[in-house]
Amino acid sequence: MIHVISCKICGKELRGRQTCYCSILCKNKADQSYPAQKKRGIARKIELINKLGGKCTICGYKKNLAALTFHHKVPKLKKFKLDMRSLSNRKLSLVKDEVKKCILICHNCHAELHNPKHNLALYR
Repeated sequence: MIHVISCKICGKELRGRQTCYCSILCKNKADQSYPAQKKRGIARKIELINKLGGKCTICGYKKNLAALTFHHKVPKLKKFKLDMRSLSNRKLSLVKDEVKKCILICHNCHAELHNPKHNLALYR
């Protein structure tokens, strides 16, 4: 008895070296759709946040995933920013290499690091 393997998207019989999808079109429907990219980006960000301690290294904030960001310690070594698009669409190995150059901080601490001259105490 021969076991027939079918495409995960359309159910068409797979041939040759195909293991999951019958075509690039079906593969893209599964992996490159906006919901798939969003899900992959969030999962990767959670993994990387946990790897970096799960909280802002400056103030300890740890409540909201969207409020935490990766800050490059040496800006000249930055190859790309680690936003959701990069987290979703770049090879995981490249993303992990880029995260090694970063610290995890919240957006408030990030704004203060990049804009120290805007401290309200200076305007009083």
